[in-house]
Amino acid sequence: MIDVKDFGEKAKLYCLKNKNGMQVSLTDFGARVVEVLLPVDENGGLRNVSLAAKSDDDYRKTDLYPGSSIVPVAGRISGAQAEIKGTSYQFTENEPGRTLHGGIDTANEQYWDVALDHEKNQVTFGIVLKDGFNGFPGDVRVEAIYGLTDQNELTVDYRAVSSKDTIFNPTNHIYFNLSGDFQQSVADHEIRIEANRYAPLGEDNLPTGVLEDVTGTPFDFREGARFAQGFDSQHPQNILVKGYDHPWLLEQVEVPVEVSSPDGKISLRVRTNQPSVVIYTYNYPVEALATYHGAFSLECQALPNACNLDGFGSILLEKDEEFLSQTVYRFSW
Repeated sequence: MIDVKDFGEKAKLYCLKNKNGMQVSLTDFGARVVEVLLPVDENGGLRNVSLAAKSDDDYRKTDLYPGSSIVPVAGRISGAQAEIKGTSYQFTENEPGRTLHGGIDTANEQYWDVALDHEKNQVTFGIVLKDGFNGFPGDVRVEAIYGLTDQNELTVDYRAVSSKDTIFNPTNHIYFNLSGDFQQSVADHEIRIEANRYAPLGEDNLPTGVLEDVTGTPFDFREGARFAQGFDSQHPQNILVKGYDHPWLLEQVEVPVEVSSPDGKISLRVRTNQPSVVIYTYNYPVEALATYHGAFSLECQALPNACNLDGFGSILLEKDEEFLSQTVYRFSW
């Protein structure tokens, strides 16, 4: 049974539980993950490993991104524009000369429709992005589908259909700290990424348009390494963003990303049908929620700004074509 509670004056909180004692709470405000609770503490308590605020209003006052659904396009779009099948579209700028995470007042700030499937232990959030909203063409019907399995898997699916040719590249913006203490740096978390190449950024925090070999750099996590290798680095890319805020092009393997907690109690394994992962290490913290480097994201998606860069793939969503992405976060303890 999916429990439903109030989450502020307007939002609701939906709690999924599995037979192993794991819990995931979700809210219709931004179709977001609020908490991921694992039964790992010695006193029988639950450890929350997902950065969370206390209500919809608290997210508005602190940080609107944690756990939220980012649609229609995650990341930054250069020039706040793109050409779609020969037609140029101008999008809303919410950074100088750029569109970030779909623009202003977008889906992560809205209340989504909700459908519960108690039998599947699944919550489906839905929204329609109207034609022309923030400059993006098409009425785009989006579903964010979250499930919790008895294999301790949090599944995150995005489905979408547009009434016009458009661009679409969603992700979930969940932030993790597997220690459960968001006032503690994630420097000692060990991460393995099956990726031979990553995308360097320019001064505008946009990919430069090249994919560089990770060999011999702090971006090489193929054998597993601590986040600290980048935090302590003098590499220009780490200095630029004060840590990591980069896309890695994933190899086509079953589990391309794995993270372990410093105490060795928790392992997080990620599967996805998306070609890249963007990892951000909370380099510009909202201290009411987490400290500097107190969390990390694993944003599975197409490469950012693919609409404006050759060789970065396509994020075109054609009229009436169905988009489907899936990312699975599997926890072990």
